[in-house]
Amino acid sequence: MNSTNICFTTTGFEEKDTTDTVLAQKGHFYGVYLLCSQSLDTRYHGRCYVGFTVNPKRRINQHNRGCDFGGAKKTSKSGPWQMVLIVHGFANNITALQFEWAWQQPALSTRLKIFPELKRKRPKETHFDYHLRILTKMLSVGPWHRLSLTVRWLETQYEREFEQLIPAHMQIVSGKLAITASQRLAAAQQHHTQKLWALECHLCMNRIENPERSRLGCLNLTCRLTCHMICLANYFLSEEQQPGQYIPISGRCPLCDTQLNWAALLQRKRLGHKANDIEVDSEDGAELSDVPELDSDLEADKEID
Repeated sequence: MNSTNICFTTTGFEEKDTTDTVLAQKGHFYGVYLLCSQSLDTRYHGRCYVGFTVNPKRRINQHNRGCDFGGAKKTSKSGPWQMVLIVHGFANNITALQFEWAWQQPALSTRLKIFPELKRKRPKETHFDYHLRILTKMLSVGPWHRLSLTVRWLETQYEREFEQLIPAHMQIVSGKLAITASQRLAAAQQHHTQKLWALECHLCMNRIENPERSRLGCLNLTCRLTCHMICLANYFLSEEQQPGQYIPISGRCPLCDTQLNWAALLQRKRLGHKANDIEVDSEDGAELSDVPELDSDLEADKEID
């Protein structure tokens, strides 16, 4: 599997064939990761741990330093640990935390009860293979199969094929991650200075009230598409022709016919809405520390044996 570098831009995700570290915006990264123990103690070697973080590099350092330094109690005496895989692209921390809990507790998850085979490991199945099997099933059921998620391999020696195909709109990539503030600031500034908006929704023809919260437009900066968020979502869903869904995956711009990814539209919306609240780090590329209340495993340590 080739390594890729994905940079966030005002037109969505730009994928490049390179081994450079991936940059993600400060305050807009939510990931659920899988750790594997490299302990020399056979009681712990190969054990796995699922957790949530806003900064992967910071989080793995905390795990390996112990619970006195922000790590989880479950990982304090059974390391060192490697963060081998992370799933990211969640719209917010709540969605990511729900995903984390289901991955930790497949036997208790309502969504995964349709897969009774996930309740325990198969004979001679490694902890890693068991967790990967759970993840594969999770990506095939709602609501997660509708999200534009990225499965990122962080350690090449663990990379392998999934037991079944994941949804086509998701990505499987390889490469490290770094959290920066400068990328987010540049994208937000470009979004505010270049995008031209109409006063009325192009779909329902009504005036858009409170545009900072309810307005979406095309990712093509030369297109003047202006819509209520709900109007554009319903337009995309009508194109998909899948009754009962309420989160679109993608669709074509009703004005310029550009193919649009719903997650990319929401990402740009969040950047623009919080542009005035951005705090720029003193050094370009400085990393974001984990916010304690966002690291679920600081309070509730769970491990799937």
